[in-house]
Amino acid sequence: MNTLLENPLLHPQHPSHFSSGYVNQHSGQYPLNNDYQIEDPRVVRRLVNNLMYLFNIQPGDYLTFVLGYGHCRSNEQALQYWVMDQLTDCPVDQDQVLTVLVDALKEQLNLEVYS
Repeated sequence: MNTLLENPLLHPQHPSHFSSGYVNQHSGQYPLNNDYQIEDPRVVRRLVNNLMYLFNIQPGDYLTFVLGYGHCRSNEQALQYWVMDQLTDCPVDQDQVLTVLVDALKEQLNLEVYS
């Protein structure tokens, strides 16, 4: 199956957003294998937005201490640090990154609730 269809989150949504901006001079086409890096701030922002939606995380700062980032000013900023730490701690395949982050955040939030 085409990886672009499997996980559109990690692939450019429009040709103007390709990271290298490379266009084949002969065909005028953008290469299909030009994926964003997971560590790209735009990808992290998308992942954070998806996590905030999936977990119904509202604006505020209550997650900053739950996730261990008391220096952050917002839930979104704390999640950005948390996502980058998760991706740094264990390399994840692009196709599994959102699933791994969802499972890890569930576990982190359950630790807070049940401890």
